[in-house]
Amino acid sequence: MIRQHPISLSFPLFAFGLFLATTSPAQEQDEGWSEFETSVETIAQDELEESNTTAAYPDEPPPFRRRIMREDITVRSKNLRLDSGKKIRLVYGTPKKAQNVPAVFVLDIETNILANAPTFRGLNSTKRQQRDFLDASYLLRSPFGSNMLGNGFAVAYIVADDLETIRSARTPDWIGIFDRVRDLKPVDGNNVFLFSTREYANLSVYLTSRYNFSGFILEEPGYLLFSSKTHEDVIRKSDKLSSEEIWRRTDPTREFVYEKVFSRIRTPIMLIRNPDSAGYAFSEKTLISKLNQTRSYYETIEVRGMGRDLTVFGGSTNSGVIDVSPKVSYYPPTVSKWVYEIISYMRINSSVDPVALRDPANMRSWK
Repeated sequence: MIRQHPISLSFPLFAFGLFLATTSPAQEQDEGWSEFETSVETIAQDELEESNTTAAYPDEPPPFRRRIMREDITVRSKNLRLDSGKKIRLVYGTPKKAQNVPAVFVLDIETNILANAPTFRGLNSTKRQQRDFLDASYLLRSPFGSNMLGNGFAVAYIVADDLETIRSARTPDWIGIFDRVRDLKPVDGNNVFLFSTREYANLSVYLTSRYNFSGFILEEPGYLLFSSKTHEDVIRKSDKLSSEEIWRRTDPTREFVYEKVFSRIRTPIMLIRNPDSAGYAFSEKTLISKLNQTRSYYETIEVRGMGRDLTVFGGSTNSGVIDVSPKVSYYPPTVSKWVYEIISYMRINSSVDPVALRDPANMRSWK
């Protein structure tokens, strides 16, 4: 189900927090990109369960994960230094020899989980080659990364040795990273999207208030944004509480923060919702209510059933604060519907039409 809401023609002017310098080490331009070869097809066959991958046709949802042929893509990475002095790696994948393609920047905790996964190094691979391949794993093994790239979008994200390094990035760092993606030679700078899973909702919502994208796709968080407390008891009872009661029982100061942040967002929003989730009513009376109040332009996609689940070893997914990389589990039928809606949304809101890569699942096997 899709709900669309109008955008206000006037936006209140205000300052949320302190916006530091407009330049940062992560913003500086240079030529230090490294390109590496990835045996994509081989890894896809080893890592994917064939039962989860089915042929995709125009009127059917995409496969859970999309297989990609190695000669069809280019993957590059670049080391960047944040204002904090810590180092990150910006990774992106594009269709081979692509020109003026739309791009999506991804905030998904699995980018870092896969980049730091333990793995066996083959006899013929160097430590650097193994590092590069792990960094590119999200493009091959994630249902989001593989389907976005397979459908012709450039896909970019950052990885680091730990989550603390990524958390140390400040607003100027993020602005510099987004500008780098927008300025990539294969990318059409007028068509850059942001996709965020719920554990990054605090960060992604705030950054969208500071940077204009062609569209912002967000998995509904189901928790109170801009707060380190979970308020799980209130979330459980939210279907019986009014918006006023929810704010009073959680943190009334967060209501004002919601209004300030959403008032600054000029980017169209697509919110992925699950009507069966515990936080559905809570989001309806907080997040959705404030989007309506600030006359933000948004639409909701409602897909019943859980799509992702996080097994957390530190912190809490119910507050958006995670201390240690969790284990991510997927529910393929639900996620396939998400992917279909995400790809459709980005195609509709892009002024250039991406060209999908060849899909090995649809290719005839010659004997």
